[in-house]
Amino acid sequence: MFCRKTKLNKSLRELSFYKKRDEQQRKSNIRCKEYPHILLKDTNYIIIDLLDDTHTTAIYIYKLDRPAEQWMFDLGFELQSESFAKLIGKLEFGLITEGKAEIKKLNVNKEYRNQGFATYMMKKAIAWGGSQNLSELNLTACTSVQKLGNELNQAELVSFYYKLGFRNTFPKSNRMTYKYCGSGAETYK
Repeated sequence: MFCRKTKLNKSLRELSFYKKRDEQQRKSNIRCKEYPHILLKDTNYIIIDLLDDTHTTAIYIYKLDRPAEQWMFDLGFELQSESFAKLIGKLEFGLITEGKAEIKKLNVNKEYRNQGFATYMMKKAIAWGGSQNLSELNLTACTSVQKLGNELNQAELVSFYYKLGFRNTFPKSNRMTYKYCGSGAETYK
């Protein structure tokens, strides 16, 4: 009797895992249908949206040397190890707890900057935070001291985040916060 109950519990855990994974994929697929066509133009890009993933909360944008196929979406971040894919942009979250989330990394490769990729990923992250009933998103706006190529300097970076609705946590601080309406906190937008 005990053996059957143990096997049943194990089967239930496995089914629960697959059910949760299926729900994550469905949410991701809905967001993938909303890709802005102007952002992707006529080139071969693929956007891996892992905002609902339990292990990695992120968005990855790849440029492909071949047509996108369904199985590529399943690889997620691991797509970068394929010879036909080049990671050109990523947004990764850090700690997500108690109604707050931390954006740890936002990066777009030099040759793909100023084309809307960073704005797209940030707007998706902000919308996702609202759908998760977060009270705020936090990040640290930090760039190199000297401007290199088309990289934003510190003032431009802070301005970029400011236009998206982020505000400095303290005057002259690199720490910035986006507060959601209805979270009980003052809203900036």
